Amino acid sequence: METTSGEIDSHRPWIRDGRDDPGAMNWLATLFNPLGETTKLHFSRAWTFMFMGRVLLYLIPSFTVGVLGIAGVKTGVFNTPVNIALFTVPALLVPFAVFTFVTDLTSFSAHSRRLAEAGRPTWLAVIVLVPMILGMAAYYAGTGIGAAQHREMMKPPAAKTETPAKEGEAGAKPEAKKQERRGPPARQGPPPSEREMAVSTGMGMGLPIWGLASLGVMLWTLLYVARLPNGGQGRLRTGSHLTPDEIAEGV
Repeated sequence: METTSGEIDSHRPWIRDGRDDPGAMNWLATLFNPLGETTKLHFSRAWTFMFMGRVLLYLIPSFTVGVLGIAGVKTGVFNTPVNIALFTVPALLVPFAVFTFVTDLTSFSAHSRRLAEAGRPTWLAVIVLVPMILGMAAYYAGTGIGAAQHREMMKPPAAKTETPAKEGEAGAKPEAKKQERRGPPARQGPPPSEREMAVSTGMGMGLPIWGLASLGVMLWTLLYVARLPNGGQGRLRTGSHLTPDEIAEGV
């Protein structure tokens, strides 16, 4: 095994394992080749890049548009629905949606390589695809529900079959006083289209499920995959530390 007790990176003295040399990291292989192997530190760097990219691509556009809206700037163009494959997202979140889809695939590659290097079953990498699969399933189920609700809402009222009795005739009842309508004001403008209602319901169901499943995968990654020792030997821990005894033993 490639271990060393000397300095590996002058800027990162805490790196004690030569296999984790930052200068030796192959980003393209780590992100796009699921058949190789990746050491602990290289995996952690790739995962941090993917995670921070998602956070920044979501928070920065959302915060910026929110501030512009408070300042009185018209922000409708940023919320214009944009079609991406089979999904519809606001224009400001198009980069986030594309980056998230791509990094679901690169995350699978990085996890597969890390598990292989640590001597664990590589099929466990499919866990990182579970949030996307569940989110898509919930989205499509929600679109079906939303479309059905729209059809029910737009269904014409049933025709009346009884003819009301004329005033003065037997059985005629005095006209009841009209009651004032109470409740929230009616929606202004045209009603939502079937597609708009389907997409809205689908996103409302898909995003929470995707978010909760992603949180579970993140915890699995941080508490298990990222802590696996290089070569599968040693203690399950963070960092790239090798004790002097481990270096002497070649672990």
